[in-house]
Amino acid sequence: MKKRYLSMVVFLLVVINSWAQLKSSDELKEKLKTINSQIADSFLRKDFSVITNLYDDNEPVCMPEYHKALYTKEDIKSYYQQWLSKFTINSYKRDIYEIQQIGNYAVEIGTFNIHSANQNGAVLVYDGKYLNVWKIEKNGKLTLESEIWGANKAIDGSNFASIKTKESEIPKPKINKTLETEVDKRNERIAELVSKREGEKHAVEFFTKDAIYLTYDAPMFVGMENIKPYFEEHEKPNGVSIDSISIKAGKMIPIKNFVIEYGYYYVDVSWDNKKGRAIVTGKSTNVWKRDENGVLMLFRQMVNHN
Repeated sequence: MKKRYLSMVVFLLVVINSWAQLKSSDELKEKLKTINSQIADSFLRKDFSVITNLYDDNEPVCMPEYHKALYTKEDIKSYYQQWLSKFTINSYKRDIYEIQQIGNYAVEIGTFNIHSANQNGAVLVYDGKYLNVWKIEKNGKLTLESEIWGANKAIDGSNFASIKTKESEIPKPKINKTLETEVDKRNERIAELVSKREGEKHAVEFFTKDAIYLTYDAPMFVGMENIKPYFEEHEKPNGVSIDSISIKAGKMIPIKNFVIEYGYYYVDVSWDNKKGRAIVTGKSTNVWKRDENGVLMLFRQMVNHN
């Protein structure tokens, strides 16, 4: 009788805990839906203060498409102010694709669609996806730690804002040296595979089977069945030579079995026997998750160019 009673108690506790988590998840999604509606409305009204007020005061990270990362609220404000001054936004739609709650943080992935016109009346349709990292404060308030976004197909980067920023170093990791070294080694291996144009290994060695990869000029890729073909095609040799590549880690947030990392890349690439050459720089928000062997794997990643 005693064992049956204890089993019932354990079962009820599991049910209550699951219900509480579900309720919390639902509440979080509703909060973010409300925030997204406010952001969309603010773009229509050209009110950049709405999104800038959401940002963390101390260590914000904003990663616009076709622009270097911004690390102060002053620069973020200037960026949005200039962007909104160049366009009349006729419609702005944001949809949440998923929310991953990790400790007291939430990783939000979604899509957006912006119909706008510049000062000359030229129409710009901007379809894309985004990845936001939110900190869940003790009072339930959501603070925007970072955001990154990019188009679903090639778009002219000159359409968007370009501001002069105060020169500032990439925020350095404030974590133990062991973890920093571990992430650095993973990034070094990625650089090696990219240099060798080994796309299949890049996908299989680094992404979880249920990963989501968001990159430039393409819709999001969900699951290994979509991520692997992308890397196989994207990293084909095709006469392309990676002459130099560097991937550096900036700020990191370790949370239980996860690490949120802000990464930066520099690639010197040439083709057609060095007749063509380009230097590509960019940035990423990486959500690493340890697998059953303790190895850090990419669970969610978004990348865009500077």
